Amino acid sequence: MNPGLEEETGQTARSLITALGSQPFALSMIISNFLLLGFVWYTQIESDRQRAIIAQDVLHMVEQNNMLLSKCVVPDVGKGERP
Repeated sequence: MNPGLEEETGQTARSLITALGSQPFALSMIISNFLLLGFVWYTQIESDRQRAIIAQDVLHMVEQNNMLLSKCVVPDVGKGERP
């Protein structure tokens, strides 16, 4: 008879656990890869947060600059007159 999906999955899991139990270096490499993925994920999230804060600060500075420039008065210089 053909084994079912559950039996195949169980057999694969048992063979994987047996292989990793006899190869501690492979297990440590898998764990370190997951830790590295977690670290990269965390740094990317923090970088995105910092970039968003900087973008908000730049936008605020531009708005303030525009407000100040809108209050400036440019003298109207007629024809032939020097400022």
